[in-house]
Amino acid sequence: MTKNILFILLALCISGVSLAQKNEFGLFMGSSGYHGDIGNEQIGAVLFRQSPSVGLLHKVNFHDFLSFRSSLQVGTLKANDANSNNLNTQQRNLSFRSRIIDVNMGFEFNFYKFMIRKRRTVYSPYLFAGISFFAFNPQALNNNGQWIDLQPLGTEGQGLASVGIDKYSLVNWSIPFGLGYKANIGKKIAIGIEWVWRASQTDYLDDVSAYYVDETALSSLAAEMANPGNNTITPGKSRGNPNTNDWYNFAGITFSYKIKNRPNKCPKSLLP
Repeated sequence: MTKNILFILLALCISGVSLAQKNEFGLFMGSSGYHGDIGNEQIGAVLFRQSPSVGLLHKVNFHDFLSFRSSLQVGTLKANDANSNNLNTQQRNLSFRSRIIDVNMGFEFNFYKFMIRKRRTVYSPYLFAGISFFAFNPQALNNNGQWIDLQPLGTEGQGLASVGIDKYSLVNWSIPFGLGYKANIGKKIAIGIEWVWRASQTDYLDDVSAYYVDETALSSLAAEMANPGNNTITPGKSRGNPNTNDWYNFAGITFSYKIKNRPNKCPKSLLP
């Protein structure tokens, strides 16, 4: 039993020494984009209607082909029906913006052997997949030009006993996946470019999901924000597509710096 405990402690100690040499810290600078119920239906349009975003990242390189990565990214999502090619969507006249804070973790798989070091492969395409947790808060302009938080209003009858739908949470999770390309530019620095999409598990990033409700059951402000186009509507008419959740993405450049930590020293009594 004592030998087994010593072996485990020694293995953990050696692992700590190894991992201490394989940490990277970095920055992300780029843009954030959205695809959902508002605006242009073409996903390619997301490339041209992005907003600035920034982030921090950390990697632990377990292997030349595999890294565990975590990051914090902040951006803004926005869309406007005025940018749609569909006349009916334009007449709906919905729009929104939302600050999004995304914390994600997952694995980065390199196609080629890659480490930030000299005399190794100096570049590699890679794939990323993992899980994200995010916070958001959709807003829209009212008739007086003021930004209004939409979730408390219940624009689709959320929170009304007659509708039977709870108000959606402003915190949710998503599944990130994407690809990138990175290259060494020194012994300790790498630069990369990537595009990572998030399949969110909510349909309310834009506050639009299902159907119009009776405007007389809403507050005057909620009715205004639910139907800014002032169209003639009937309760139950489609306002969005409840069968698909919203998506968002971060695209940009990463800068990584390899930290050369001091090795963890194992007690001499554990060494053979």
